[in-house]
Amino acid sequence: MNTQPELIAGIYNFCDAWCERCLLTRRCRSFQLQQEASLANSQNPGDKLIQQLTEALNLTKQYVENLSRKQDFSGTERPTEDQAQQLEYNAIGFPANKHHALTNLAKDYLQQSGLWLKEEKNLLEQIGQQQIREVELGLRTQENVMPLLLALKDAWDMIRWYRTLIPVKAQSVVRALQDPVDDTQLQNYYLGKIKLILVSIDRSLLAWQTIIQYVPEKTDGLLELMALLSRQRREWETFFPDARAFKRPGLD
Repeated sequence: MNTQPELIAGIYNFCDAWCERCLLTRRCRSFQLQQEASLANSQNPGDKLIQQLTEALNLTKQYVENLSRKQDFSGTERPTEDQAQQLEYNAIGFPANKHHALTNLAKDYLQQSGLWLKEEKNLLEQIGQQQIREVELGLRTQENVMPLLLALKDAWDMIRWYRTLIPVKAQSVVRALQDPVDDTQLQNYYLGKIKLILVSIDRSLLAWQTIIQYVPEKTDGLLELMALLSRQRREWETFFPDARAFKRPGLD
């Protein structure tokens, strides 16, 4: 008897490529190919409090470290802020001379969110250390602390993941818009891509709201970022009013 789950055709065309969090990897041919090539990674969900805090800290530092490694500098020389931003733009493929309102908004968000993450790179560590001290003093229990730390880590992960995915997908869609086609299937394909962008924006906004909920003193610095995301969402929905209704196979 064949117990292999049925594959969902084309699910990988419209997903966020976050395989570690996906419940449908067993039905995704793309993920199966990654496993066969030994590219898929697994994570242990049973980490203890200190291990989870360490992981969160590593995630916050990874952004700047990755930018430094990508640039060919000698010794201890680090890329400047402008050079670091240009590295991201180059990786995403923003054209030098062509601009579109949608990609410009995505580019602005990429830049501003990157600056915020750099400025607040120690935020999770500071909060985590404070919570650990309170646990050690008996002021709080691990059971009370873990939901806060996990929620903040999850929000941080989503912000970092989607801040680059949004401009990548926006750039690919806008390139297609420059050469419009009458093919219905192809038009639906790009509607699915736009739906992914909208979902990514939705999740990013929820993540920023979580940061504000647990660290309200950061509210003023985040309102502009959230406004920029909200504007992106309005623009996409204005340009493509049918995108929200698109049903991504297996995902919607």
